[in-house]
Amino acid sequence: MDRNELVSKFAETVGVEKAESVVGAAIDAVGIEDHTSMTNTDARDVCEVIQHEHDGYLALVAGELRVHLEAQGRFGALLGNIPDPAVVVEFDKREPRVTSVNEAFETAFGYDRSEAVGRPLSDLVAAPGQTAGEIAENWLQDSAHSEQEVERVTASGAVRTFLFRSVVVTREGGGVEGYGVYTDITERKRREQQLEHQNERLDEFVSIVSHDLRNPLSVAAGHTEQLRAVVDDPAASDHLDALDRAHDRMGALLEDLLELARQGQVVGQPEPVDLRSLATEAWEQVDTDGVTLSVDATTTVEADPERLQQLFENLFRNAVEHGVPDESAEPDSDGPEITVTVGTLGPTGTDGFYVADDGPGLPEGEYEQVFEHGYSTNPEGTGFGLSIVQNIVEAHGWHVTATESESGGAQFEIRW
Repeated sequence: MDRNELVSKFAETVGVEKAESVVGAAIDAVGIEDHTSMTNTDARDVCEVIQHEHDGYLALVAGELRVHLEAQGRFGALLGNIPDPAVVVEFDKREPRVTSVNEAFETAFGYDRSEAVGRPLSDLVAAPGQTAGEIAENWLQDSAHSEQEVERVTASGAVRTFLFRSVVVTREGGGVEGYGVYTDITERKRREQQLEHQNERLDEFVSIVSHDLRNPLSVAAGHTEQLRAVVDDPAASDHLDALDRAHDRMGALLEDLLELARQGQVVGQPEPVDLRSLATEAWEQVDTDGVTLSVDATTTVEADPERLQQLFENLFRNAVEHGVPDESAEPDSDGPEITVTVGTLGPTGTDGFYVADDGPGLPEGEYEQVFEHGYSTNPEGTGFGLSIVQNIVEAHGWHVTATESESGGAQFEIRW
């Protein structure tokens, strides 16, 4: 604000000659040498002098103008501290014209504040294939508040994608002013596109596994059964048994691979799930001959029930496959060979839950390794069960760790 602007504010009530005299005297009192380019602080000090040395309309106008300049100063400080590019505009026949920008805007779009102020916004943030009128429409929506994804070209010619949020307000006197913030989401959009491409390739992989591999496997298994019906040779029968085992293992691998591919990192809409009921239901879906379940959990969790049930099923299968003693071990005549326990973590049970067993436990020093794809200490295992568990846990925003249970077996803790 310069001297002339200040004079014009007071001239509306006391005339130009009186305003010139009053403003000049106040400028001298404050000690401002450069009258042509005063800061808002200088102009506010001038108004404060006039407010104290005069009364009536002069004091009233000076007080209102001082309050306005103080508000502008606070807004300028706020604008300067916004980390995203921000711009203030006035509307000239619906066209947004820049009145202020922050430092982040200068950096992102490549224009100094002195270059930007006073120019149509469309000159600075040209949009690919979009007219100046359409840029104005980004501001003047049906609502005074707007949030939309836009592409803008910087001074260097780079095309960036922004989440543009704006607010349009009507000032006293009928003027319209807009405040806009541009959040750069270019990298996020690139990652989304990459993820979309990866998902397309994953769909192709699932299709190949489902049709091109599963079908010939079924044919091979069928021929094995036909051979068994016509071959009456103990030696050949042993080979056919080996083929059956190989087919079963390949089938198990395919099923786990498909499960891993289908679920990715996605979970459905979380809902309240009773941990005891879901764990019991999951237990009924697993072959648990010789193993018992103990659920010491009465809590409710926010989760995708289908995914959470898959998590329990995989942990239960892991306990059964790695916990049941081999045929050479002496069975426990007084009770079950192994018990799997589901419980909660934390003093009040709100920190998470665990699945533990009293089997032989995990190999020393391999607690992190057990979640790797294909890792298994059971020759008959596929090595994908715990990897699927980790994916489901992380998709919920939780964390899983493997440790030793109180009885020396394996324990898997899922924390929020």
